[in-house]
Amino acid sequence: MRLALFFVLLLLVPAFAAQQVEIIELRHRVVEDVLPVLSPLLEPGGAMSGMNGHLVVRTSPANLEELRKVLAVIDRPPRQLVIHVSQSRDAMVRQRDVDASGRVRIGEGLDIASQRAPRKGESGVEIHAGGSSVGVYGRDTRRSTQSGADQFVRVMDGSEAFIRIGSSLAVPFRQVAVRAGGVRVSEGVVYVDVGQGFYALPRLAGERVNIDIRPFSGSLAGHGFDVETQELSTTITGRLGEWIELGGSSQQGREATGRITGAGSMETRDTRSVWLLVDEER
Repeated sequence: MRLALFFVLLLLVPAFAAQQVEIIELRHRVVEDVLPVLSPLLEPGGAMSGMNGHLVVRTSPANLEELRKVLAVIDRPPRQLVIHVSQSRDAMVRQRDVDASGRVRIGEGLDIASQRAPRKGESGVEIHAGGSSVGVYGRDTRRSTQSGADQFVRVMDGSEAFIRIGSSLAVPFRQVAVRAGGVRVSEGVVYVDVGQGFYALPRLAGERVNIDIRPFSGSLAGHGFDVETQELSTTITGRLGEWIELGGSSQQGREATGRITGAGSMETRDTRSVWLLVDEER
């Protein structure tokens, strides 16, 4: 038994003797990036570790040369990218109203009257005949709103990027809790973020980019502390330097009202779109 173990050790001695220890300095990547790639390529009996931007490798010269070839491919400067996101909104509200008023005399002592003064912004016509008068007034108003935000951020290939520009609104609250011991009232302030921004994680594949992207937007609705929000989350692929439409929405509405002395209608349209461009900074 001892003789067999001795012969096994004699066979292993040349193998270990053929290995050498090499210290390799990393130029652009960190140890944590290259170890998962090189470790599976290490020959049996070899060892690899790293610290402070250096790799310590014990292996044969042939295997070391293979590892150096792979390292030359992955230990390169990461490509710098510029991510552009454009968010736009086009809203329109159109309101029309037509009303009639006046006094119509029928026979002796019989009047039918519905009178009111013209409102601001109305135009119309009045007709007078004998003791009767009729006025027809109309108003056609249109309100348009256009807004947009163009943002960009620089990031390395494979790294996360986040940008948000806006403000935090202080919203007061009051809470009333009824308990066995009585009523407890608590007051405070919560902060609501309003603005535009996006989160992105790009990964290059040649001249194409795969990107996880989540743009968001929030603005006051004009009614107290109501906030209108828009958010999108997707993963897409595209060519560098080309604009890509991520998504959008389009809403339309129409409302009609009728009265004895007039009628009215209101039309609304709200169109939003989000575009993305990823380019390389050279």
